[in-house]
Amino acid sequence: MKNIFKTLLLVFGLLLVQSCDDELVQLPNDSLSPSSYYTNSSEMEFATRGIYSAFLGGSYYGGSLLSLPDIMSDNVILAQRGRRSNQSFHEWRHSPNLAWGMLYSPYIVTNRANLILANINNIEDGTEKNNFIGEARAARALALFDMVRVYSKIPTQNGADSSLGLPVITGTDPNVRELRPSVSESYTFIKDELEAAKALINSDNGVGRLNKGAVSALLSRVYLYMGEYQNAINAANEVTVPISTFSEVGQVWKDASEAGVIFKIDQDRNLDGVNIGVEWSQSTAGGEVVPEYVLSFELNNLYGNTDARRSAYIANLPDQDGQIYNAIFKMYGETGQQNGVIDPKLVRAAEVALNKAEAHYFLNQEPQALAALDALRSNRYSDYAPGSESGASLIAAIQLERRLELFAEGHRFFDLKRWNLGVSRSATDGEFFDGTGTPVPSAFLNLPVGSHLFQMPIPQSEINVFPEFQQNPGYNN
Repeated sequence: MKNIFKTLLLVFGLLLVQSCDDELVQLPNDSLSPSSYYTNSSEMEFATRGIYSAFLGGSYYGGSLLSLPDIMSDNVILAQRGRRSNQSFHEWRHSPNLAWGMLYSPYIVTNRANLILANINNIEDGTEKNNFIGEARAARALALFDMVRVYSKIPTQNGADSSLGLPVITGTDPNVRELRPSVSESYTFIKDELEAAKALINSDNGVGRLNKGAVSALLSRVYLYMGEYQNAINAANEVTVPISTFSEVGQVWKDASEAGVIFKIDQDRNLDGVNIGVEWSQSTAGGEVVPEYVLSFELNNLYGNTDARRSAYIANLPDQDGQIYNAIFKMYGETGQQNGVIDPKLVRAAEVALNKAEAHYFLNQEPQALAALDALRSNRYSDYAPGSESGASLIAAIQLERRLELFAEGHRFFDLKRWNLGVSRSATDGEFFDGTGTPVPSAFLNLPVGSHLFQMPIPQSEINVFPEFQQNPGYNN
């Protein structure tokens, strides 16, 4: 952990170049010293905006956290003519020396939040102060949640509670060394921190910042992961943002609409230019696709012609040789662009409805589960008719809609993990639009339930600096 934290105070200076807000770059360099900064509301405001810029790290919501959960599951297949980026993760060959180095960005979020909280009493009590506290506490809770679902078991997995979680860091010491607590302890902090934030944060900070509705939406996810289903329902019921309609779906993924978006990270296409879509593909000057990963043929076929997501998420695009792919259009770029630069959407009303549906199902409240599911389906299918599923077919329908709706948003691997399901891929389908091409090698078709590979290894570089920091089981030499 020292390897991460020894540079955090220095990295705070990157606020100057990473912020999504133009005004932040006008700050003088020396004003970022904790001893001279955080002295008034304006400085707290700029520092709070700096929290959000850290979410755009390339290993975080600026890239890997949105792509790797699909790359490691059954949603996509490697395109043989691409760069073969992330192939080791697609083939589950990750190891301490070939690890997802995701810890850095979330702990920058954490440190920036902690610096605000450590200095918050420099400003007067009141609503504004409470909102700064709420945003900071919610941000560091989200950062820990993201880390712990990557590197640790999820509470609904077998034997999760006493297994290794991730450290809770609330101070600003860059030399901090904390051993790993249990998953139960990590999740207790996350939910308590979000509940505390919800009581303080503003009801409306804009969709590009955390607010009361966003915190409730995140709580619906966290409680679902914890198996606290009534709490998940209660949190979901506090969210008032409506689900995007059939006609709005495509516009959301061109950043032409914010319909159904509860919380996203705003970025400027020219100033920030974080092209999260290049995780999936790039484009030539002539407009042909250069694919990295494309939809698996099986997933592609699950999107029917009456589904609004088919045209919003998928496009049949050729490469320079005329080979056609089921390309991931969802992250292709803003209207008229093909650079992959769009705002990452961290939580949407559609997910909240699915969280609620699943929670009702596991409480044996099937009519309520079906109603929550249909609240989404009625906005996705042009030929929608009310559902009639029950029992096993109902949970299967909920899980299917979750897969279809949240594709390429960083959910699939974690959903399989928390459902205690393995990954199973087709042995015959290839990467081209009609299912032909090169299938997945036989060694990488199945990841069984309970495999240690569902928990990412701690990078060896961190263990080298802090040898006492516990590696995940299965990765020790």
